[in-house]
Amino acid sequence: MIRNIEPLLSQGDREIREILLHISDSLLREIRADRIMEKEVKVEGNSLIIMGNKIALDFRKIFLVGFGKASVPMAREMERILGDRIEEGIVNSPFPAKLERIKVNVASHPLPDEKTVKASQDIVELVKKAGKRDLVIVLVSGGASSLFELPVEGMSIEEEREIVKNAILGGMDIIQLNKLRISLSKVKGGKFLNYIHPAKCISLIISDVIGPPEYVGSGPTYPFGKGSKGCENFVLADNRYALEKAREIAEGMGIYAHISPTILQGEPRIISKNIIQELQEGITIWGGETTVKVNNGGKGGRNQELALYLAKEIKKKMGFICLGTDGIDGPTDAAGGVVDETTVERAKKLNIDLDYELSIHNSYWILKKLGDLIITGYTGTNLADICIAYVP
Repeated sequence: MIRNIEPLLSQGDREIREILLHISDSLLREIRADRIMEKEVKVEGNSLIIMGNKIALDFRKIFLVGFGKASVPMAREMERILGDRIEEGIVNSPFPAKLERIKVNVASHPLPDEKTVKASQDIVELVKKAGKRDLVIVLVSGGASSLFELPVEGMSIEEEREIVKNAILGGMDIIQLNKLRISLSKVKGGKFLNYIHPAKCISLIISDVIGPPEYVGSGPTYPFGKGSKGCENFVLADNRYALEKAREIAEGMGIYAHISPTILQGEPRIISKNIIQELQEGITIWGGETTVKVNNGGKGGRNQELALYLAKEIKKKMGFICLGTDGIDGPTDAAGGVVDETTVERAKKLNIDLDYELSIHNSYWILKKLGDLIITGYTGTNLADICIAYVP
């Protein structure tokens, strides 16, 4: 899953990096959306079993729609599970793919555009075909807020895009951001259910949100307010799921592992100091999603920035890996970065002014020069961010 393990082991503290990279690589394989679906969703006889809940498959037709970074692997697994029971389906994805029974629309991420509107209208028209005796299965994963959108009347997608872009650059956290998105949308905040009614609705969710699951993808299938139509929502996995898997992997290696109760939130330069204070011997794991207020300049991502702020705090033999479980950290091709007690000294030898480059949020450039970017490509999941420390 991590494509550049050998180059990452060729510098810095190899002992520290081997542990961190093995845990992270194993974790990304364990939390793939298709593996989660395989564990939590199955058909037995004429029943669909979701997380132990039995739903009789006595519907006239089954339609399947989805949106998010994990929509393709989720849909592919549903094709395997349901086969020709699926009448028709469409998913919106940031990546092109081909499925057997389900159409894949490529839409824009992290900001919506005209392609998003067209792809989303396709989905709305499809679910309108569903009647009272039909079932609509909705697959929701992180990134859905951008990949599925129809703006409210009187607002263009360009106007909405600019509002959301400014909110992101201003460091708005995901809950605030998705509340804003709900207010601008005809399909978020449970409003998508108005198009699905009167069919039965089931939503399968892989959550990248730290907080209430109704904000995953801005809650298209969670009824907000009186009079909203209902849907059975199942959260198959979330950030805590990833943290527990990371702990299991570390303990399977014979290393003591601890999950911190502190959530990764706020600015990396601040949260890094809290992380250092919480370190224990062995493995310590944090989850969440920091926010970066971009005022000027550089190229980077929140995990890359957090890794470098942590590097500045290191005073003895130890290391950190910070990554986005979706493989995408900010507007870059990296998932995050790995640092250890050699990072700052290596940066000095390359004449990198860490303080200056971090002040303009140029973390990608720093880590690229150091050779310490984590490159995974599309991981097929999205359970927010994870930071792992190793203190031998």
